[in-house]
Amino acid sequence: TLTQLTTAWVNMALGGEKVQEAFYIFQELADKYNETPLLLNGMAVAQMHMGRHDEAEKYLLKALQKASNDVQTLQNLVVCGQHTRKAPEVVARYLSSLSRNAPSCSLLARRQKVEAEFEASMGAFKPAA
Repeated sequence: TLTQLTTAWVNMALGGEKVQEAFYIFQELADKYNETPLLLNGMAVAQMHMGRHDEAEKYLLKALQKASNDVQTLQNLVVCGQHTRKAPEVVARYLSSLSRNAPSCSLLARRQKVEAEFEASMGAFKPAA
């Protein structure tokens, strides 16, 4: 229900032991109403909050199988992939898919901004010709 989903996300924001409660709520909803990408992402984010990135990846890959273009899933896979130190090609594949499906998403916008700032900073360290 909407109340349970709201409770789960509030618990995630509260952190600590509430994150485990949030995970249980998402899991209960998935058991009751089937595993949707939204619920699988909720379980994955809870796992990431608890430092269980390998477990989170399993839920995200399930979500990706159900909806290969789901923006939330792709964003979470990028973040999870960086935490689990996935090969750069793997993260790049998720970023590429994300760029095709949601070119204006906030994750890509922030990434582009940071890359531009990095490139500008690199110019300050180039040797004079």
